Amino acid sequence: MANAADHLMDWLRDAHAMEEQAEQMLSATASRIQHYPVLKAKIESHLVETRRQGQLIRGCIERRGGDTSTLKDLAGKVTAMAQGLSGLFVSDEIVKAAMASYTF
Repeated sequence: MANAADHLMDWLRDAHAMEEQAEQMLSATASRIQHYPVLKAKIESHLVETRRQGQLIRGCIERRGGDTSTLKDLAGKVTAMAQGLSGLFVSDEIVKAAMASYTF
């Protein structure tokens, strides 16, 4: 049976994977919205914040003697890549990107 420390480590790994997913998605979005400079700047600012949060979570995991979950991180990145690619085929990409970014 898992104890509180095990649950905490699982939650930290999940949080790290979510930050990895957010980083991938925000990077992809920022690279494609050249015609919206104000929004692009905000997304890039959020990207810096997201990277920092990922580093902080990684530090928490490492201080507890663990490491990040490669599988969870990879799953998050693949999901974000699919989200990014899906925006290429719609006429309202900027709206969909804004909605997806709002979740992070």
